[in-house]
Amino acid sequence: MLETMLLIVCQEPLAALASTTSDSRLAQDPIIHDEAWIRRSEGPPGAKAYLTRHAQMALAGDLDGDGLFDALGGVDALCTWPSVSSASPGPMDFCFSMVSDVGPFADGDLLRFDLAQGLVAVITEADFVAALQPASGSFDLDAATYRDSQDQLWFSVGSNLSGTVLGDVQDGDVLVWDRLNGVMSRAFTEAEVQALTDQATGGGTAIGDVLALSFLPGTMDLGYVVQAPSSLDGGVLVLDASGVAPPRILAGWEEVDWDFQQATEIDALAFVGQGLVQPPVLDLDLPFFTPGDVARFKLRHAIPGSVAQGFRGRWTAFDSRPGVGIGFLYLDPNDPILIAQVTHGNTHPQIVDPSGSASYDWTIPVLPPGLPFVDLYFQALDDSGGGWSAPIVLRIQ
Repeated sequence: MLETMLLIVCQEPLAALASTTSDSRLAQDPIIHDEAWIRRSEGPPGAKAYLTRHAQMALAGDLDGDGLFDALGGVDALCTWPSVSSASPGPMDFCFSMVSDVGPFADGDLLRFDLAQGLVAVITEADFVAALQPASGSFDLDAATYRDSQDQLWFSVGSNLSGTVLGDVQDGDVLVWDRLNGVMSRAFTEAEVQALTDQATGGGTAIGDVLALSFLPGTMDLGYVVQAPSSLDGGVLVLDASGVAPPRILAGWEEVDWDFQQATEIDALAFVGQGLVQPPVLDLDLPFFTPGDVARFKLRHAIPGSVAQGFRGRWTAFDSRPGVGIGFLYLDPNDPILIAQVTHGNTHPQIVDPSGSASYDWTIPVLPPGLPFVDLYFQALDDSGGGWSAPIVLRIQ
């Protein structure tokens, strides 16, 4: 009994990443784009930006080959899928699907940020279609959660499919792809999800669609988000993995607990077992500037009273820093711009205010003759324990 009590006390609070159906606002984040990832930890209400649009642009790079950094086409599925063994997950330990096609990637692809910059498809839309073999209908991945121990992907689709290997599939069905054995099955039909949701809520409103799926760490109960009614589309419902306990609304994870500043739907969700650190968030109002402009860098979610610094460089690398903010240093320590900045002490040290915010201005320099543009990467460091922010990219032209 004592061991059980100690285990409960020592457990980290349940944490999750999520993405929203449309742009929204949080208490300290005036704009949350629909592709951004937000983080919430159980306890007092509130969520915070985790990986912003600008950070995703830096990590994804030029997806369509037009020479510009691209924003993701929204995010409508998100799942933990560790790329390396680490107690402190970072952005590369999650897979996601986009709402729309971007460059070579389809809205049915399951993607991952690659360490060498860019995106890679872990499972392509063509792979899903080959496994399901629909006679008609357009495949779009709408929700996903991965069981690493069994190499199973549980997922739901964006629209109905006819004549698959499972028969007709509805957008509220929960499907299971046993990738180890190459077997596709159906865990729940839309009608079963509807009945379970009605049982949990006492209501009878049609769910519309399954928007997100995620297993809860430890219990492996299945958390899910439905499209309707509107009172539920920002909260999480749970199905008992053993089938013994009745379905329920997950306490502490209802729409009000995220503290959105406007009505918002959750479109993707990934619970995390442990170690998901809230990083400081560095952002700019614009990703493009011209020489002579003054760029104002804004830092949020740092540790109040700490000293934050800003670093920049043209070269990128990847140095893992588990549990230290976003979890990695993205700037190349050998970059001459970065070396010169540090050597001359031009790191813009700022005291973080009580809200966890700081800002600094940087005047955009004149480009050398013959250089039409230059891309610079920036990271902030909260060196009192908050760690590194995710990188952002700025184009000078």
